[in-house]
Amino acid sequence: MQDQEMTQSWSGLGVGTDRPSFLRKVAEQLPDYQPEQAVEAVFCALTERLPGGIVQQLFEQLSPDVRELVGRCQKRSDAPPEKLDRDDFYLHVANHLNAEPENVRLVLHGVFAALQTQITEAEFEKVSGQLPDYVKGTWRESRRGIDRPY
Repeated sequence: MQDQEMTQSWSGLGVGTDRPSFLRKVAEQLPDYQPEQAVEAVFCALTERLPGGIVQQLFEQLSPDVRELVGRCQKRSDAPPEKLDRDDFYLHVANHLNAEPENVRLVLHGVFAALQTQITEAEFEKVSGQLPDYVKGTWRESRRGIDRPY
């Protein structure tokens, strides 16, 4: 269960927590990486692959201080998704983190798990519906066993 004393809820459109709580969740999942860098790497790759409208909706569900963390990854709401194949997507994340490409799935899983505590179930499904199979599996798997904020 989630530790209620350590998590402050955000009262906006999303169900998320504040930046320190969010980064703590990432750090718990990914102790070998700087949480801020991991979040930025994954979110930037995700925004490349998703349509701009979905990215905007996802961004709006994040708490204001988490938005600041991923703000440079924003794109226009009418921007189409990039056609990145699995290798390009993984390489984008690996290069951003200066990590080995074989570790990217672990990074994706850790950041996705924390990110999903920030968004509603409906937004989770919208994003899932737009992801290619090579990322969708990790997106969906990271949802299992995640405590949702109350």
